Amino acid sequence: MKAGAYLDALRASPVANVRDLTGGRPIVILSPHPDDETLGAGGLIAEACAAGQAVEVVVVTDGSGSHPRSTQYPKQKLVDLRYSEVHEAGLALGLPPDRITFLGLTDTLVPKSGPQFDAAVKQIADIVRRSGAGSLLVTWEGDPHCDHEASAELAKAVAGMIPGLKLWEYPIWGWHAEVDAELDLPAPHAWRIDISIHRARKLAAIEAHASQMTDLISDDPDGFRFNPESLAPFLGSYEYFIEVRT
Repeated sequence: MKAGAYLDALRASPVANVRDLTGGRPIVILSPHPDDETLGAGGLIAEACAAGQAVEVVVVTDGSGSHPRSTQYPKQKLVDLRYSEVHEAGLALGLPPDRITFLGLTDTLVPKSGPQFDAAVKQIADIVRRSGAGSLLVTWEGDPHCDHEASAELAKAVAGMIPGLKLWEYPIWGWHAEVDAELDLPAPHAWRIDISIHRARKLAAIEAHASQMTDLISDDPDGFRFNPESLAPFLGSYEYFIEVRT
């Protein structure tokens, strides 16, 4: 299936609410980097928190790869900044800091197997069990980024350990896939959530990630920041969630 057709089908998916997806049970959200949770599921987080539904966010990497040549923000200072941005964004969405866990894996180096992978799976599974979560959300396996692909593998491993756990994926970089690219995936079985009443909260949460949205870190010519085109898919009134049938 071509990426363009897949994404068109995703955009046309039926409208649901958070309770339809999760049955009202607690939710755990895996975020490969400190901002993916806001971009792909910020409205869902706000909706769940407003309804009193428990949410836990697990940030997989330390986010240290966004500005590797900055002297103004050397690695640990950058990591601290990005973690603080996650906390600020969470508060904008109604999520307290104690509901956020940082695994601290190195940006761009999330493994897909081996001891570090197994340790991360155990950490995530422990959070799922402790929280009583019925749903685990993670970035789409079709996202063209190594950490997003690896995070999807982590989530699948966790889902394989916990009977009855629903697994959902949300696209980030997949929205920018080449329309003619071939995907080795079936047509999506997906839902979209209308987040319009929480859109202002989500926009405030996105703004909280200032290191990624502005020129706050200005001394790295290779540093990452969103531009209007790359940010556009996350500013609308819907968020999209693909069911993974394990």
